[in-house]
Amino acid sequence: MNGLNRGTKDGYEQEISSSDSSDFITDDERLPTSQPHPAQESAGSRSQVSTDHQNVFQQYLDEPPRCYEIEAEGADTWEISGITELKDEKYAGPRFKVGEDFEFNLLLMPPTRKNTSAYSVYLEAHPLKAKEDENWHCCVQFAIDAWLPSEPSVHKVNNSFYRFNPRITDWGFVGLLNNRQASDVKMLKASSLNITAYVRVIKDHTGVLWHDFLDYDSKKETGYVGITNQGATCYLNSLLQSYFFTKVFRKKVYQIPTQDEISFGYNSFQQYLEQPKSVSLSLQRIFYSLQTSDKPIDTLELTHSFGWNSADAFTQHDVQELNRILMDRLESKMKNTEIEGCLNDIFVGKMKSFIRCINVDYESSRIEDFWDIQLNVKNLKNIRESFENYIELELLNGDNKYDASGYGLQDAEKGVVFESFPPVLHLQLKRFEYDFEYDQLVKINDKYEFFDSIDLKPYLDKEAPNYDENWEYQLQGVLVHQGDVSVGHYYAMIKPTPKDEWFRFEDDKVWRVTPYEVFEGNFGADSLTIDPRKLTREQQQEYQLKRHTSAYMLVYIRKTKFEEVLSEVTDADVPSHISKQIKYEQEEYERLRKEQEEMHLYANIKVYTNKGFLKYQGFDLGPNEEDRLNFSPDLFEPESFSLKFRMLKSESFSKVYDLVAQKLGYDVDKAKQFRFWSIVSRHNFAYRPYMPIPRHFDDPKNNDITVNQVVKYNESLMSKRRRTAQSSQLILFLEESSRELKFVSNGIFELKNKQKIPASFFSLEPFDVRFEKAVEIVSSEFSLPKFESVSDASDKIMLFIKYFDQDKQSVKGITHIIVPAENQVEYLTELLNNLMGFDISTPLRFYEEFGLNQIQWLNPSKSFYKSELGNGDIICFTKADSEVNPNPDRELKTVEDIYDFMANRCHFKISPLVKVDEDEEEYVKIAEDIDPIDTKSRSDSSKSSLNKDFELWFSTMSNYQALAEKIGAHIKVDPDYLRLFILGHSNQRIPLKRDTVFRRLIDKIPKSQTLEIQYEVLNVTLAEFEEMKLCHVSWVGQGICREQKHEFFLPRSSTIDDLIDRLQTKANIKPQERQNIVCWAPDRHVRLSVYPTETTIDSFDHLVIGNFPNFKQVLEHGSKTSKLVTGFQFFGKVTSPHGLPFIFDLIKDEPLSKTKSRLHKLLGLSDKEFNSVRFGITDFKDVEYLDSEDTDSIVLFDVLNSADIQICVDHPDRSVRKGSVFEPSIFIRE
Repeated sequence: MNGLNRGTKDGYEQEISSSDSSDFITDDERLPTSQPHPAQESAGSRSQVSTDHQNVFQQYLDEPPRCYEIEAEGADTWEISGITELKDEKYAGPRFKVGEDFEFNLLLMPPTRKNTSAYSVYLEAHPLKAKEDENWHCCVQFAIDAWLPSEPSVHKVNNSFYRFNPRITDWGFVGLLNNRQASDVKMLKASSLNITAYVRVIKDHTGVLWHDFLDYDSKKETGYVGITNQGATCYLNSLLQSYFFTKVFRKKVYQIPTQDEISFGYNSFQQYLEQPKSVSLSLQRIFYSLQTSDKPIDTLELTHSFGWNSADAFTQHDVQELNRILMDRLESKMKNTEIEGCLNDIFVGKMKSFIRCINVDYESSRIEDFWDIQLNVKNLKNIRESFENYIELELLNGDNKYDASGYGLQDAEKGVVFESFPPVLHLQLKRFEYDFEYDQLVKINDKYEFFDSIDLKPYLDKEAPNYDENWEYQLQGVLVHQGDVSVGHYYAMIKPTPKDEWFRFEDDKVWRVTPYEVFEGNFGADSLTIDPRKLTREQQQEYQLKRHTSAYMLVYIRKTKFEEVLSEVTDADVPSHISKQIKYEQEEYERLRKEQEEMHLYANIKVYTNKGFLKYQGFDLGPNEEDRLNFSPDLFEPESFSLKFRMLKSESFSKVYDLVAQKLGYDVDKAKQFRFWSIVSRHNFAYRPYMPIPRHFDDPKNNDITVNQVVKYNESLMSKRRRTAQSSQLILFLEESSRELKFVSNGIFELKNKQKIPASFFSLEPFDVRFEKAVEIVSSEFSLPKFESVSDASDKIMLFIKYFDQDKQSVKGITHIIVPAENQVEYLTELLNNLMGFDISTPLRFYEEFGLNQIQWLNPSKSFYKSELGNGDIICFTKADSEVNPNPDRELKTVEDIYDFMANRCHFKISPLVKVDEDEEEYVKIAEDIDPIDTKSRSDSSKSSLNKDFELWFSTMSNYQALAEKIGAHIKVDPDYLRLFILGHSNQRIPLKRDTVFRRLIDKIPKSQTLEIQYEVLNVTLAEFEEMKLCHVSWVGQGICREQKHEFFLPRSSTIDDLIDRLQTKANIKPQERQNIVCWAPDRHVRLSVYPTETTIDSFDHLVIGNFPNFKQVLEHGSKTSKLVTGFQFFGKVTSPHGLPFIFDLIKDEPLSKTKSRLHKLLGLSDKEFNSVRFGITDFKDVEYLDSEDTDSIVLFDVLNSADIQICVDHPDRSVRKGSVFEPSIFIRE
């Protein structure tokens, strides 16, 4: 439904187009109800006279939108007689002109259907120049007033506004009058009724007033394009638009050298697209696309260059953090280039932090760079007050005097002052702050003003070198957050040129905005001082929108640098390789689009060949790119892939012969020696030849047979399900009689007997080279055999042969054979022995390959028929002796082994662990260290291998020891001393144990995916290491709430003293402090037990350790004036404890005020945090808070006389920050 709902307080009117009105007037029960509008009054309830047009305009039309002018106003009255007698569906009133370009008329729709009673009235617009402008529109505020000419004070009026356009030319009110409402009956029963239209045309200088943005073209309307939102990347989109229109920055980004990153030398467009791109290149490409594209662009390429996944794209991050990290990455790319340091010239200013003594001539100061300025917003009115707040002096006196070198303690002033501001100044408004009282991030929505221009000289150091220059700044960008902490939306208001014209960049849309929208619309709003219930619904909605819409980042440009910063970016500024890349991609995408449109006209043809089979190691006849789980291009030689091409279905099939011959490098005449077989997908998804294509199709002389006819024939051989999967795809096998096993093997046998083949022939390696040579020799000496008949009627079948070479740990295709099905399997033995150069009597073992990891031994004495072998089946053979007496040095010893490996192999990248965890460092050898097992044999070159990455394929059916042995052999380290980690999601490092079951851990990982394994070399065996105890330690030297967490592996027989030895350097424990160490074991945040340091650690998972001289004294010697008690932390309820429980010493006669002061020091909280803390005592049922102002009358030493009563501290858990839309932290890949 179009428009806003506005109805009378009787609940029958709704604002809508007449074309949609049938949805509302079929029966009374379906008429929607709505809240009353201030301009609506029932008949007889108002004193306004309807004929007083000027007053009606003022009283019943809203004020024109801010910053918009009235173009024209006009009114017209339609006199209607006998309204209840009207029977047609729609009536049009007379037209009247308002302004120079539009005419209007009223439309009346009486109740023409049964059980309806509503009279609907609409205003219709007619452009006078519609033929000249097909995209016309007219923004109108209007009121429709029904009144009795005999008694003008009897009225019913409603008002609205609308953007009339070619799609919707009328707008008005369903049920303006209703003969079931007593207030309307008088007007409807009268002999005549007048309806007056009051029309105000608004001059739409932005072009988007009341626009619904359907069919909106940002480029056409504004000259700029937006950026598509990936999910929650609107914050990134707004920042990118700000970067883009900081044109001097765009020019510098274009100058980053990236010309060598992308290559055009790839076989496919997809491979070209998969090339990794740096952040710099991606940003250059985004800028160029924003500069040249007619459509919104996306940021997928950029976020991929960041190293983000789809989850990161749905996480909102802190714009300031993103800005700084991105600038850091760009700076690093600019190092050692002509533009090194240029970002500092654009964005970096300088500020001085100082402490200046009041009574002596002494000042301590330092000058540092800043990329942006964070301004406080809370309790401040505008950015001027924020700057004053920023440079406000802090007085150091009394107990807080400054220790001035050589002058002792002095009264002093502490503050900051700016030395210079950059040409482009980013101001971060601190709209988000952490509320310690409520333990969550909150947004400050209060009204806070910023200005179109501001003079920053008052905030400069008067001693600064350039103080006397012009330091006025002009606003160029406003980045806006709309919403609250947990949910929100980001967009940007930007002035792209020195011309005073603002645009709103909201994801994929861009439109002009008024100064009011830029400024007043983004100030936020103070809390209401009146009862919200006194506001209308529209006023409440307007207030809520305004309060939750506020600027969080401002971009100011120094006025003296404005022209330089915003000077136009020309084609000459764009690197040629960027425009070349984008142009190529656009052409390719257009080609693919056209191919998609014409796809139904083409057949995709895939041809498997004997040549490819000879190079192939894997299942089936060749690599299958459609098998996403088992395919990886790294596994196969390029020559093993099938031939692929596309042909019009209407083309002659004879062209397939010529094209295949050409792709194989043959003369065209050799195409006469081809026979194609139809390949179908079996139930186990194996692709195998099924039948030769019928002879009349297979005859290259037959030009009448089309590709489409062969496709249809191929589909007829498949089930309906397989046919759908292979729609418009033709998969063929090319049979060449010159490569058939019998022809080649028998030819070699004869030529060998005739001594026409030298003995050295059989030593040619690799085998595929020898086979090609054999085909060449035999084909030159003997006539090629004719293709043998294979059909349902014949007894012959075509089989494929593979060979498992145990020495080379490979299984590769050999060739095909056509053989009578009644022959025994052992018929192949002599043929293969002769071909392979084995002794003619060498026993062979044969296996049938069914599919992925599905093989079965074949009884050589059985026939092919009884072995259930048919066309397209694959037989793998090996020497029988190699399986009976396998080579012990070979990992894969049998055909079953290698097929199992091929089915379960996984690609690993192996690298040394870069940073050793603190808990393990004592047991890990660094790369330069020599392994204790190899102290004599390790060479310098083998040491360096510890630092190098390498890759390997490993079966997930193997165990940890097998993987450790492979890695150990490569880096020359005893595998028993290796500890391995697998990198999981977000590079989470998962340690592997000796009993790790890889099949469970990484089952069904696609072979195209590379998993990362990291290793570290231990100086104890992994078995010994896994028996150690992992002990978690909290060092509380800086306070209970400022714990430092450490983890250490130690032998289970170790003591707490041993643990402190490990902790000492980490926590910087001084030798003299060792004697004052106190240790306790926490229990579920509440209880604790203190232990002497000679206690063994075997039974502890977590220990708290700190330097507490007073506690130690009481524990060892006791005391009459002090005693130790325990305490814990909680938030709100004692059943919600958190943090570490603690020990505390109560001192006899010490007032509570001093006790609290010592507790403050023990906890280690800041003054701000401590102010929100409440102390109490509890028996775990109730809490007695110690909030009394008379703190000196309470002595806890006297109060806590039972072990069941503890001190409790009520404050939020600072270890978990909740409610932030900016978590987790941003990272951008180097």
